[in-house]
Amino acid sequence: MLKILVGLVLVGHGLGHSMGILQTLRVATVNPQWHGDSWILSGAGPTVTQTVGVFLWSIALIGFALAAAVIFGWLPESYFAALAVAASVASLAGIVFFPIAFPTISTLGALAIDIVTLAAVIWYQWEPSDLAV
Repeated sequence: MLKILVGLVLVGHGLGHSMGILQTLRVATVNPQWHGDSWILSGAGPTVTQTVGVFLWSIALIGFALAAAVIFGWLPESYFAALAVAASVASLAGIVFFPIAFPTISTLGALAIDIVTLAAVIWYQWEPSDLAV
């Protein structure tokens, strides 16, 4: 049961990054206060800023979805650490580059999941096989 819960949290977190992609491409409005700008990339222009946002959120979306697939047993466990770290770092970079892209509660939730994931994988060397079936 815990394995399913962890997998669902990771895939849900990954899918949540699609909101940033949809807002960047102007398909949906997630946070009306954000207009696609980045405080770090302020002089780079909208095309570069949008490309960076879509890239980071795509890496996070795909990485967390694939990490969840490892937990569910659909991919080899040896992939987990690299996927989880890459997805978490991309998600954190998205938060740093675009801190108001999402509502505050979503940003704080994403930050928590990213930090917990990195701590589990890097400091505790956690692997999906550590969870009971």
